[in-house]
Amino acid sequence: MRRMLLTAAGVVLVWSALGALGYIGGWQLHVQRAAATLARAEHALSLRAQAASRGRSTSSTEGCVVTATSTGQLAGILEIPAIHLSAPVEEGTTDAVLRVAVGHDPASVWPGRPGTAALLAHDVSYFVHLGTLGPGDVILYRTACSTTRFVVTRSQVVAQGSAIPNTPSPSLVLDTCYPSNALFFTPQRLVVWASEVSQRRAAWSGNPQALRPSLTGQTAYSLAAPAPLAAQGLTLQQNEAPMGTMTLSGQTSARWEQSPGPLALEGAALEAYFGGLRASAQGEQTWWRAIAAPNVSPPAPLIGARVSGHDAPLNVDIVSVRGVPTQVVLTTAVTLTGGSAPGAYAERVEVDVQANHVVLGGWTLEVEGTK
Repeated sequence: MRRMLLTAAGVVLVWSALGALGYIGGWQLHVQRAAATLARAEHALSLRAQAASRGRSTSSTEGCVVTATSTGQLAGILEIPAIHLSAPVEEGTTDAVLRVAVGHDPASVWPGRPGTAALLAHDVSYFVHLGTLGPGDVILYRTACSTTRFVVTRSQVVAQGSAIPNTPSPSLVLDTCYPSNALFFTPQRLVVWASEVSQRRAAWSGNPQALRPSLTGQTAYSLAAPAPLAAQGLTLQQNEAPMGTMTLSGQTSARWEQSPGPLALEGAALEAYFGGLRASAQGEQTWWRAIAAPNVSPPAPLIGARVSGHDAPLNVDIVSVRGVPTQVVLTTAVTLTGGSAPGAYAERVEVDVQANHVVLGGWTLEVEGTK
């Protein structure tokens, strides 16, 4: 019986780990396409705006409400002045949609119609600052022909899968994972409730740019890894690491924080990290020099060694100066096998950001238990 219980517990732990890695891996899969996708979304919305100015908008008979009918179709813009958020809203809540936009739950009504409209986004993206909203804060939902104004009434943390009641009058809920800085699957959700206070038809002047979302900062970053190294697989999908939390430090841009940019930069920094592990383990100095800044060498215990275990979550700190990200700091604890000094180490990896490219800027290992 004890053996059966241990086996069952092991299976649960393995599937939980795979689920968490899959959750983060899904984020990384297409994040570098975010800028292009958002650009296409802007173009589509501009076309709608042009059609609206010529009196040919796809509006309903119940007021001027533009709706999307297929998953991934752009429907409008969500604006929250209190947190400087301007985000595209697309139909659907699939990973492909939530990687680049705020998603509308197809089972709910559209904002501005009687009932509860539900909009969802990932926590470390557009809704990273959702928890700072309080009663009275304004939320705007704009389409090519109308603007609906909501006011926040309350917020609460609920269990995943909790029912959202439908209201008789127009209301809005914003839903994201909790806590908002987690890079792993969480069983709780933060829900913000808001009630509609007004809706007005947009007065178009013929300028479709009025509905363009405020895209800020880079959303695509890359590592110049040599082809033989890149072919080994450097993303989180191909490497094991338990993810922790993301921190944004320094003089950051609120608009960049609430975009696909931070997650895209995290993905590039992880590629540099896994690239450094593989290059040092295989003694490939040429590979190392290609992905590291000049005069940055791998620490001696890392050469010829492999990470046999991550003993602590891998936390990510993105440091910005004057609104521009300059460095990503990864911290964790690892056990090294092989090399000149196998054992347990506290690990700190600094990844420098140069425009939209990243390089290893520093790598330190300290024996666990020492200062």
